[in-house]
Amino acid sequence: MKLKSSNRFPRFFLLGLIGLVLLLVLFNPIKKKQSKYPEAPKIEKTTSLNALQLTFNEKSFKKIKDKRFKALSKGVLETSDEDYVPATVTFQGESYKAEVRLKGDWTDHLVGDKWSFRVKLKGDETILGMRKFSIHHPQTRGFFYTAEWLYLKAIKREGLMGLRYDYVEGSIHVKGKNASNSINKNVGIYALEETFDKRTIESNSGKESVILKFSEDNFWNEVGKSIEVGSSMGYKWGDFMNYDLVSKTKYQILPFSEEKIVLDSTMFKYFRLSRKLLEDVYLNKRPIHEAFDVKKLAMQNAILNLFGAAHGTYIINLRFYYNPITSRLEPIAFDGNSGLKLKKYEHFLFLDKEKDTVYLKELAYALDKVRRPEYLNTLVAQYKDEMAAYEKTLKKEFFSKGFQKANLEYNQEVIKTELLRLKNKLDLNDIVIEADEPVGDIKIPEPSQWVNNKTILSGLPQKFQKQSVYKISRNSTTAPSYSVIANNKVNNGKQYRTSVILKKGDVGSLFGLRVQGDFPNRLDAIFDLANGKVKQTSTGGNFDNINATMKPLGDGWYQCVLSGTIKTSNVKIILGPTSGERQSKNWEGVTSQNGNVYIIPSSLKLEEVSE
Repeated sequence: MKLKSSNRFPRFFLLGLIGLVLLLVLFNPIKKKQSKYPEAPKIEKTTSLNALQLTFNEKSFKKIKDKRFKALSKGVLETSDEDYVPATVTFQGESYKAEVRLKGDWTDHLVGDKWSFRVKLKGDETILGMRKFSIHHPQTRGFFYTAEWLYLKAIKREGLMGLRYDYVEGSIHVKGKNASNSINKNVGIYALEETFDKRTIESNSGKESVILKFSEDNFWNEVGKSIEVGSSMGYKWGDFMNYDLVSKTKYQILPFSEEKIVLDSTMFKYFRLSRKLLEDVYLNKRPIHEAFDVKKLAMQNAILNLFGAAHGTYIINLRFYYNPITSRLEPIAFDGNSGLKLKKYEHFLFLDKEKDTVYLKELAYALDKVRRPEYLNTLVAQYKDEMAAYEKTLKKEFFSKGFQKANLEYNQEVIKTELLRLKNKLDLNDIVIEADEPVGDIKIPEPSQWVNNKTILSGLPQKFQKQSVYKISRNSTTAPSYSVIANNKVNNGKQYRTSVILKKGDVGSLFGLRVQGDFPNRLDAIFDLANGKVKQTSTGGNFDNINATMKPLGDGWYQCVLSGTIKTSNVKIILGPTSGERQSKNWEGVTSQNGNVYIIPSSLKLEEVSE
C-alpha cells in the first residue's frame, strides 16, 4: 500500500524563504532610485529679490560639472540639446519640472559658483510669463548692471521688440543620497533674461511667426581653433584668430525652434519668406527699406547708440522677428552690454550709406528724438525708483557704480554729431539743430578717461617740467593700435593747433597723431622722435591747410604740433606709437613689432589759432 505524501516540508521551506526575504529587506533596504526631478528644499532668502533655485540629482549635476570642466579646458563653451539635464526649478514657493544646461560662450559665464544656465520649463508652465529663460552673472551683460535693464525698458517704451529682464536671488541644490551628501549653495544675484520663443513674440504684442538669427558655428569654430593653437604655443589666442576669414564667411540664417518650424507649414512658409528678405539685405541685393520696418529699425539703432550697446550690433547677436502682417523684419534688442561710452556711432551692420537713403532719413528723425536732454531725463525719471531699488540690492554684492547717466549724455553728443552729418547729407531742413555757442577753451580729459584700443597707458614716477610722465605702448602687432580722446567740440571752419610733449621710448621712435572728424575728414602726422623731424603728413576729406612741426625741449623731449583747418563741430584726437612700415594715412595699422613712446598727457592741447 502506497503511503500518502506529506506537504509539511515544502510548506516549512516556503515560510522560511519568505522570512529570509523579509530579514534581507529589513537589514538591507533596496536602494531607492533618485528622481529625475528631485524634491526641492525650502529657500532661505537673504535679499528683497525673488528667489530662484535649481535642484539637481547627483547624476545630472555631474554631467553639468563635466561640461563646465571641458569648457574651462578648451576656453569656450560649446552646447547642444544633448547637454540638457532634468532639474526642479523653484520660484516664489512653486516648483516646476525643467530641462537645464549651462549657457554662455566665453568662460566668464562659468567663473566661481555663479554659473550661467539656460532653463526650459516642462509642459506649458511659465515663470513671469516665460517658459524659456537664462540666468547669468549680471556682469556678462556689462559692468553697469542696471543699464541693460533700462535699455530693454527704453526699447519696449518705444513699441519695439525686446526681452523681459529681471534680477533674482539664485541658489543651487544637489540632492544627495542622504542629507550629508547634499549640496546647498546660495550663489548670489543673477540676471534673469528671457530667451526666444513664441511667448517672446506674444509679450511684445506680435502675431505668431518666426524669429531669425545668424549661425554662430563658424565664429566659435575659429575661436576654438585659435585658443588651441595659442595655448600650445604659449601665446594669446587672439593672435591666431582669423578675423578676416570670419568676416567674409556667409553666415547661415536659422530660425529659433527649428524642428517645430519645419513641421508647421505656415511657420515654414514664414521662415522661407523672412530668410530671403534678410539674406538679400545681408548680401547687398536689396535695400533695407524693402526688407525691414525702417521706422522700427531706425529707432532701435538710435536707442542702441544712446545706451552704448554696440555689442548688440555684432552679427552673432542679431535677432529679427518676421511680421506676417507687414511682411517686414523687425529687430529684437538683445545682449547690448549697455551703459558704455561710444567709441563711434554704430550703424546697422548691413547699411549701405549711399543706397539706403530711405532708412537713413528715418534714422535721422530717430536720432533727433533721442539726442535731446529731455528724452533721457524723462526716461530715467520714469524708472528711477525701480532702478534705485535694484541698485541698492546689487551694490551689496557687486562693486560696480551701476548705471551712469553721464555716459549716456556723452553718447548723446556722439549722436548729435551723426545727426548733423545726416541732416547735411540728406538735406533734411525740417530737422533743426540748435546752434552751439562758440567754443572757448577745450579741456582735455585725464588719461584715465582716454579710450585705449590695443594700447597701454601707464604712469611713471619721473616728471618733466613738473608734469607727470606716462608711457604709451602698443600691445598688439596683429590689429590697429591707438588711444582716443573723443567729443572735443570745436568751431566749424576754424584753424586749430594740436600739440603734445613726447620723447623716444625704449622700442621704436615714431609717433602718430590724428585729428579726425566724420570719415574721411582728418589731419595726420608722423613724428620721428629719434631725429627730431616730421616724417610725413596727410589730409583727408575737407580738412586742409595742414602743417606739422617739432620743437626740441631738451633731454630728448619735443613739443610736437599738428595744425590745420577743421570743418566740423566735433573732433577726436587719435594718437599712439607707430613704425616705419606705416604711412601717415594709416599709421595706427598692423606692425611687425610693438613700440612705445614717453608722453606727458597734461601737455596735450587742442587750441583755436587766432587769425
